[in-house]
Amino acid sequence: MTIPKTLISLIISLTISISGSVAFAQQLISEPAGGMDENELEASETMLPPSATPIPSIIDIPALTKYYKSWDTLCVRRYSEIPPTTSDSIFLPLFNEYSTGFVFPVEGQFLSPFGYRGRRVHSGVDIKLEAGDPVGAAFDGVVRMARYYSGYGNCVVVRHYNGLETLYGHLSKIKVRVNQQVKAGDIIGLGGHTGRATCNHLHFETRFQGKAFNPKQMINFESFSLLADTFAVSKATFGLSRDYIPGTSSVALLSADNSSPHGKSSAKSSKSAKYYTIKNGDTLGGLAVKYHTSVKQICSINGIKASKTLKLGSKIRVK
Repeated sequence: MTIPKTLISLIISLTISISGSVAFAQQLISEPAGGMDENELEASETMLPPSATPIPSIIDIPALTKYYKSWDTLCVRRYSEIPPTTSDSIFLPLFNEYSTGFVFPVEGQFLSPFGYRGRRVHSGVDIKLEAGDPVGAAFDGVVRMARYYSGYGNCVVVRHYNGLETLYGHLSKIKVRVNQQVKAGDIIGLGGHTGRATCNHLHFETRFQGKAFNPKQMINFESFSLLADTFAVSKATFGLSRDYIPGTSSVALLSADNSSPHGKSSAKSSKSAKYYTIKNGDTLGGLAVKYHTSVKQICSINGIKASKTLKLGSKIRVK
């Protein structure tokens, strides 16, 4: 009896599908449990009223006040703010006069990606470390939350001067306090597996206005560096599929140059990017004339207003 070719093709397709499902299931089992489901967080926290805690003066700057109106020290994503819902992008300069560096939190093995794990949404990535390993802040900023928080275990959330927030979960020990200023690379905690975790690892999240996005849109996890010194946020940024990447339109890929002035594990700035150290008597208008640009452009790439007072010794991007 001859078996029809269509039946053979169907059997092969089913075999591949089943084997793929088994492999995916095994991968999910082998991944460390971690964090909290993003939908679970949204359902539990957005039911609560916005925090009445005032924003600390050290983080109350023009580059952030247009994006944040609240400062919650108890919850990860309880906000009155609403992330972008249009196709228009918001461009966030990752470096400005307040945020001048980037350091990868811990240079360990990548364990599991952002996105769906079965029906749950894994709202960050997992990075291997040993118990007690130091975990550093990714950018300069201020600690917004530092406490034990359900599935995250010992957890720290830092709001950065560039508009982003980062979360560090499963720490064995928290080394910072709420409202504390930190620099990129400062130790915010020690590695561990507190909370919903089956092994020692760092659960790392990147968020904007409380909403998580895949850190791979911004960070190269092989070189432990940023993809660019500007990050564009739009509705497409917040997809939740496994290892979600919306495409190059949501990430400003400025260059692959290594001449960044931001230090260890810093962004790869564009070849045309220029930075200037403020001297006595400098003005935005004067810098615009000197570097053949405009005050508006300088303000845009640095996330500042034209009325901003320039601090002596601070660095500003002029191109």
